[in-house]
Amino acid sequence: MISFQREIVSALDDFNQGVKNRHIWSELGLNDVRNRYSRSKLGAIWAGLSILIFVCALGPVYATLMGVELRVYMIHLLLGFIVWNFASSVILESGSEFINSANYLISFQLSYSTLLLRVVWRNLIVVGYQMLVFVLIALLLRQPLGISWLILPVSIVLVSLNMLWLGLLVGVFATRFRDLAEVVNNVLRLAFFVTPIIWIPDLNSSLASVANLNPFYHLIELVRAPLLLNSLPLNSWLIFLGLLCGGWVIALLVFAKCRSRIAFWI
Repeated sequence: MISFQREIVSALDDFNQGVKNRHIWSELGLNDVRNRYSRSKLGAIWAGLSILIFVCALGPVYATLMGVELRVYMIHLLLGFIVWNFASSVILESGSEFINSANYLISFQLSYSTLLLRVVWRNLIVVGYQMLVFVLIALLLRQPLGISWLILPVSIVLVSLNMLWLGLLVGVFATRFRDLAEVVNNVLRLAFFVTPIIWIPDLNSSLASVANLNPFYHLIELVRAPLLLNSLPLNSWLIFLGLLCGGWVIALLVFAKCRSRIAFWI
């Protein structure tokens, strides 16, 4: 019992060090984005441009097929894809972060949470460029501006916290079981199609029931509903907060138990 308490304290201290190292993970994350687009003329602008091309290509086609107003569908697709891209990228990159950053762990003795925060931060930078595209599309399509838009920063922070505990779990288990990264990759590919990103659940009651069982749907709705419908989805908020609290408890318990072994698994 005393040993496990020490493991919990060590896990919490790891995250405390991660918060204190914000100048490290923020600079590392920014440098990752720079390196990703280092040989590109447009640089990180491609992060927003690529999603603009995607939405402009698929939006009119699928809006016509589903009989949905183009303005509504374009913003539905855009915001859904932005949040999905952020969530899936954090999950996938977290699975290999400890392994790829072994030199930082050994040479600089960085905390594991510092590396996870680096993953979340660099993907948030990409989200920033993609949200500029949303602003552009919203202006062109004359999307009404509502008071609920003010909740966006809170939604982004809470989504990031949710992805952080999920990334922690994936990072620990994928470091121990190397095949897990491929399993997660394939699961996310399937999850993309059953998550209301391309399709709209309100068009069919059966689809709405499926969507309500999907945690990714509620994650996306935290951002999409305030900006698209100018409303706060209470059901999604309650489910999300439950997942957030329960997820962090599980992730911290697993991390506390496995933290001392991660260095040997790398």
